Amino acid sequence: MDRIPVIKRWQSKVGAEAAYSTTAYIFTACILLATWLASAALLHWQWQETLDAEVRENTTTALTLREYTQHILDSADNAMRRLQAGMLTDDVCKDIVRITNETGIAPHILTQLSFIGPDGRFRCSNLDPDGSRSRNVDLMDRAHVRVHLLPAAAGAPLAGMLHDGLFISYALEGRVSGTWTIQMTRRVESRDGSTRGVLVASLKQSHFSDVYRSAKLGPRGGVILAGLDGVVRARAIEGGSPEADMLLPGALTRLLGAQRDGATTSVSFDDLPRIVAYSRVGDYPLAVVSSTTQGNALATWRTTRNAIIVLEALLSLVVVGFVVLFLSSIRRLARSEAQAQSASRAKSDFLAAMSHELRTPLTSIRGFAELMELRSKDPLVREQSALIRQGAEHLNALLTEILDLAKVEAGSMPTHPEPVALPVLVHEVTELFRVSAVVKSLQLEARLLPEAEQPLVTDRLRLKQILNNLLSNAIKFTAQGRVELAVEPDADGRQMLFHVTDTGPGIAPELQEVIFEKFSQGNARVSYQHGGTGLGLSLSRALATLLGGTLTVQSSPGEGARFTLALPLQAPHAEGQQLRQLSVP
Repeated sequence: MDRIPVIKRWQSKVGAEAAYSTTAYIFTACILLATWLASAALLHWQWQETLDAEVRENTTTALTLREYTQHILDSADNAMRRLQAGMLTDDVCKDIVRITNETGIAPHILTQLSFIGPDGRFRCSNLDPDGSRSRNVDLMDRAHVRVHLLPAAAGAPLAGMLHDGLFISYALEGRVSGTWTIQMTRRVESRDGSTRGVLVASLKQSHFSDVYRSAKLGPRGGVILAGLDGVVRARAIEGGSPEADMLLPGALTRLLGAQRDGATTSVSFDDLPRIVAYSRVGDYPLAVVSSTTQGNALATWRTTRNAIIVLEALLSLVVVGFVVLFLSSIRRLARSEAQAQSASRAKSDFLAAMSHELRTPLTSIRGFAELMELRSKDPLVREQSALIRQGAEHLNALLTEILDLAKVEAGSMPTHPEPVALPVLVHEVTELFRVSAVVKSLQLEARLLPEAEQPLVTDRLRLKQILNNLLSNAIKFTAQGRVELAVEPDADGRQMLFHVTDTGPGIAPELQEVIFEKFSQGNARVSYQHGGTGLGLSLSRALATLLGGTLTVQSSPGEGARFTLALPLQAPHAEGQQLRQLSVP
């Protein structure tokens, strides 16, 4: 089904005002929805970009601090391996001070490198080479010692942290050094494979915290050194609690065991949503975890989001306000137009009623005058009867114009499109005014181009009525010279042009639209000199519009006037109709 007729029927049903309002509301809603969706998409993209940028920053921090941490651990582990190799032949206590100093990280990082005997008692260290200060304190209760000397009693969790003979404990307060340290331990064997003791490298926990704190990851952001068992070895969290024995959440612990490097945005170990990146420290059972809170990472994004929402809300209010004002104007115009149309219809109805009521007695007057003119033998009576008849005919013509104009304005003027033989029509209308032209000594000409002899589908009666009005006016306003009716097709062959040209006084430019108004003849002088009601041109233009054409004028004062009637070759109401066979006598 064709959409245009459906829309037109719908508009005629609900009214133009409702159609405009509905269209405006739908259009406004679509515009606002599109802007809000675009803003939402932009904010989501910025949100994702912000999270990705934070992940990249945390990943870079974790990788950088991982390299530093691995360097420290490698230095301490190499020292223990050297002592472990030397103990196959020599006493470890002889070289422990020298090897500790050669690491380059003692004493500010490596606070103590010590040896524990097979019975769990302290033997010596770089701080107490002969063990006299410590008095051979018993350290068998320490997990990092027991895991090597009593592995069965240590339990599976501690044994699980052994990697290539190396165990790294959580932070403890040293009984000899008195400092919170992270213990790296290795078992020392004799040549026969028996246990000779345990080497312990004590790394200062506060050093890792100080280095990690330099990352400056913002409020509640920080870095953690954690084991694959989920126990934190060292941490530096801005504004966080100083306890170092906290556990990582199970989800993050599983990630550390499953992947060497990675990142996640949905893990929290202090009830704050965090963006976390982690990296395994070499082959050690440790990982560096860098994290920032989502609240801090998205602070700038939230500011942008709030600003966009405020701007979108203001824009929506402005658009809605504009649409409301626009529709209010449309409603006022619609009411004004309805009132004007109502007044025009009332006036047209009045004129039509009056014309109809006047025509009945007028017909009687005309009939009696004609009878008196034909039957009376008195010349004076016949002359007076003829004047009465002519006056009645003139008045009848005026009433016909008023009635036709009222019908056109009311939309009740019917049209009957048919093929019109233009040569015949042009001959008829020019011959009708031949006598009037001769009386005024005017030359009346008709010119029909060969291209214009094709049939024109239109209402023949209304076309003839328009041409009669134009020729009547041309002869009326032309004192001398000529009047011409010319017919030709337009340049693209879609319209037929009827030109009525005269050599009359011409029409001033400012009056060329006024003359088409009802009851207007341009000025009072013209009405006084030539008479008339000023309905002819108004009715002619209305009929031209009814036939789907236009009526225009070209004129200059003193150079005559040229009225052009342009009609389509196919009448709008004749589309799809079967045309009657054209017969030209």
